[in-house]
Amino acid sequence: MKVLVYFKPREKYDNFEGARLRKSIKGALEVSGIEYVSSDKEEYDIAQFMSLNEESKINQCLEKHIPVVIAALYCESDPSASFLRYKNTKYHHKLQLSKQAVRVLNKANVVIVPSESAKEFIMNSGINTKVVVIEPTTNITRFNSSRIDEKEIFYRYFKEDKSKRLITCLGSSDNVDGINAFIKGAKKHPKETFYYFFQENPRISWKIKSVIKQTTSNLHFVSIPSDDIYRSALLDADVFMYAGYDALGIISIYEAMAAKCELIIREQPLFSDLLIDGENCHIGKYSETISSILNDCLSGKISPTKDNAFIDATKRGLDVLGDELRVVYEELLDNKE
Repeated sequence: MKVLVYFKPREKYDNFEGARLRKSIKGALEVSGIEYVSSDKEEYDIAQFMSLNEESKINQCLEKHIPVVIAALYCESDPSASFLRYKNTKYHHKLQLSKQAVRVLNKANVVIVPSESAKEFIMNSGINTKVVVIEPTTNITRFNSSRIDEKEIFYRYFKEDKSKRLITCLGSSDNVDGINAFIKGAKKHPKETFYYFFQENPRISWKIKSVIKQTTSNLHFVSIPSDDIYRSALLDADVFMYAGYDALGIISIYEAMAAKCELIIREQPLFSDLLIDGENCHIGKYSETISSILNDCLSGKISPTKDNAFIDATKRGLDVLGDELRVVYEELLDNKE
C-alpha cells in the first residue's frame, strides 16, 4: 500500500494548519510503516487530501479508480484547508459548509473528521459519503517546555520582555468579528503582552486594518511567523485565546494545549465533545464573558485547566493516528478489489 499525502497551500504560506496536518499524517504513516509519496506524479494506491483547492486532482484520482480520503474540519483557521463558511446574520453567527465543500466531500470515498459532533454536523449538511472520526493528534516531541533554547526564539525575534506574561490569540485577517474581547483584555492589562496571530492573505483586508488602528503599546497584530517562532510563542504563552466567531482550527487548539497554555475560546459546537468548559478549557459565548474569563484567569480567580488539556492533547501519539488511518485505507482497498 502506497499513499499519496497531498496538500499545497495558497501562495507561499506553508507554515500554517494544513501544512502541520500534512506533517502529522506523514509522521504517523512513517511510524506505522506505511509507504507514502508527496507528488501526484508518482505511483500510489490511495490518495489523502485535506484541501478543497485540490478538487481537480481529486477528480483525476477518481477517474483512475484510486480511492480518495479527505480530512475535513481539522484546519478551519487556515484559508487553504478550510471547509466552512461563516455567515453573520442580524440575530446569530452561523457556520456552514461551503457549496464547494458539499460538492467535493460527496465525491470522496471516505471523509475523516476530528470529533463526533463534527461528524454529526457533516452528515446533517448534505454529505452522503462515509464519515469516520479520527481525533486530533499532536506530535508531543515538538512541544518540550523544558527546552529553554526553543522558548527563547520568540523573545529574540520580537524583542519582548520575558518578565511579562504573554497572551496569544489566533484568528483571521478576513473575519475579525468578536476579537474585541482580546482587544479589551490588552487594554485592561497593560503590564502583559498580547499577540494576535493571523494568516495573512496576499492583501490584508480592510477589516484587520481597521482593528490594528485600535492597538495599544502592549497589543500586536502580526501574520503568523515561521513554525519555530510560532511554536516558541506557544511554549511561552500563559494564555491562548480563540475569541472570534469563525470556526476554530482544532489542530491549533491542540497544539496550544500540548504547549500547556491556559485555553480560552468562544463556544464551538463542532467540537463540544473534545473541548469541555472547566475541564480542559474555558468557554464563553459572548465577548463580555470571554473578557471576564480572561480577567479571572490572569488574576487567579478560576481553577487552571491546562494540565488536563495537556493530557488530552498528548494521549494519542502518531502511532495511534497511523493505525487508525491504516484501517481506513485498507478497508477502501479491500472494497476496491
